Amino acid sequence: MPTYDVVVAGLGGFGSAAASHLARRGQRVLGLDPRPAAHAEGSSHGESRIVRQAYYEGASYVPLLLRTYELWAALARDGEPLLRRTGGLFMGASGTQVLEGSVATARTWDLEHEVLDAADLARRFPALSPPAGTLGLYEPQAGVVGPEAAVAAHLAEAADAGAELRHDEAVTGWVSSPDRVLVATTRGHVGAGALVLAPGRWAPDLLGDLELPLVVERRVQHWFVPSRAENFVVGRLPVWMWDLADGTLLYGVPELSPGGGVKAAVHFSGGTPAADWTPAELAATLATLLPGLGDRRARATDCWYTLTPDRHFVVGWHPGGERVLLACGFSGHGFKFTPVLGEVLADLVVDGATSFDLSLFAPERFASTSPVR
Repeated sequence: MPTYDVVVAGLGGFGSAAASHLARRGQRVLGLDPRPAAHAEGSSHGESRIVRQAYYEGASYVPLLLRTYELWAALARDGEPLLRRTGGLFMGASGTQVLEGSVATARTWDLEHEVLDAADLARRFPALSPPAGTLGLYEPQAGVVGPEAAVAAHLAEAADAGAELRHDEAVTGWVSSPDRVLVATTRGHVGAGALVLAPGRWAPDLLGDLELPLVVERRVQHWFVPSRAENFVVGRLPVWMWDLADGTLLYGVPELSPGGGVKAAVHFSGGTPAADWTPAELAATLATLLPGLGDRRARATDCWYTLTPDRHFVVGWHPGGERVLLACGFSGHGFKFTPVLGEVLADLVVDGATSFDLSLFAPERFASTSPVR
C-alpha cells in the first residue's frame, strides 16, 4: 500500500495552499481531488476575491490577515503578482455592522484608513452617489486576488516541491490511529501520517459523521457593463461592500481589465434568499449607490458558500479523529486567508502547533449541535 507523510483531500483554495506549504517543508504529499484544477463548481473561481484588513467580522482575524498579505505579496503566477491593491470602501449608515465593525478593527490595530461621509464619497469616487447618511471606511491596502490564478500558483509550487497531485480521485473515508491514517479513495487505499480535509462545499458529505452544522448556499456573481466605464475602473472606484441595514450586504469589484465588466453580488440577504435575487432586482438596488452601473450584464457565474452558524471558520483537529485536520466552513469570506491557513495547516502537521490563535475556529464548538437546514 502506498504511504505518504500527508494526504490532502480537496485541491481548491485551501487544499492547494496546504499542499504547497507541506511539500515545501519536505513532506511527501499526495493531493486528491475528483475535479479538474481551478474548476468552477465550488468556491474558488470568479476572477476576483476581495482582500482587506479592517475586518468587520472581528479584530481577532487581523494577525492572520497581516500574514496573509505577506504571503500574497510573495505569490506569483507566470511572473505576475496575484495581489492587486485597489483600495476598499466599506459602507453603511451609522450603526451598521460593516461600517462599525470595520472602523473598530481599523482603530484597534491602527490600520491605515479614513472615514468618509456621503459627500466625501461622491466627491472622491465619481461612480458613487450614496444615499444621505451613508458613511464609508476607506482602506487603501484593500484589493483583489484572482482565485483561479492563486489555486494554479499553489498547485505549481506543490508540484515543483515534489507533491503528487491527482485530479481524478476522491477521498471517500478514513480510519485514524495514534500513528497513522488509513485513507480510502475512489481507487483504493493509501496510508498517511496525517490527513488534511479541505473539501469545500462538499464538506457535509465527507464529514457527515461529525454532524457539523454546515449549510451550503448558492450565490450568483454578476458582471455589469456601465454606461460610463471610465468611472468604474481601478483607480477611480475601489472594491466595496455596502450594508443596507436590513441584513442585506452587497459587494462589488471595479473593472479589472478593459471591457471586463464591473462585478457585483449579494453577499447576504435580509429578505429574499441571496441566490433568488434577479439581475434586475440587484441592478435596481445598486442604482441608489452606483447610478451609472445600469442593468446590462456581460456574464454571470454561480459561487457556493459553506456557512457555519456563527460565520466563523472550522479549522483544527478532527474532534474524533487523531491525525485528521479540518479546513472548511469558510462562510463566504475565507479565500483571502488561503495562503496563511495553508501555512497554519502545515505548522500543525509538521510542528504540532501554530503561533496563531485558532480558538475562534475550533471544530469542538459545534460538538453538541446538530445540522441545520
